Amino acid sequence: ALALLRAEAGRRIGTRASRHALVLGVAPRAIRLKDTRTRWGSCAPDGTLAFSWRLVMAPDWVMDYVVAHEMAHLREMNHSPRFWAQVARLSPHRLAAHEWLRRHGPGLLRVGRA
Repeated sequence: ALALLRAEAGRRIGTRASRHALVLGVAPRAIRLKDTRTRWGSCAPDGTLAFSWRLVMAPDWVMDYVVAHEMAHLREMNHSPRFWAQVARLSPHRLAAHEWLRRHGPGLLRVGRA
């Protein structure tokens, strides 16, 4: 069952990353799924994006925000006003998604753990 969830997460994250790449005019070097304990996503200096496979259990608009956030780092490797302007351009639900993750994220991060 976890393999199916990971595969679906990869498909859905990839679709969103491709859509955001068109808007931003950038492309990730690679996209990886991880079994993270605390982070929903990350952007390495080489342009590799990593995401928690558990995002597949979040609402689509929440997943979309996390993908938009990491894609925006391909333009701005910081959390400057210019970075947040890119995120807002890609994800109009940024604040609600952040709040959803704050409230429900810890429960998702426990899924699949012994």
